[in-house]
Amino acid sequence: MRATQQKLQELDTLETKSKQLNKEGKRIVLCHGTFDLIHTGHIRHLQEALT
Repeated sequence: MRATQQKLQELDTLETKSKQLNKEGKRIVLCHGTFDLIHTGHIRHLQEALT
């Protein structure tokens, strides 16, 4: 299976995974863009998700 196909998930699957992670006290954070160049805004966004 190609790497991209492994990353694509159906919405129902994502809903189930997110509910399970939530029960475990974990968070899912969406950060738009790519991380070939990480900048202060990315870091602040990810740090804020931890609080």
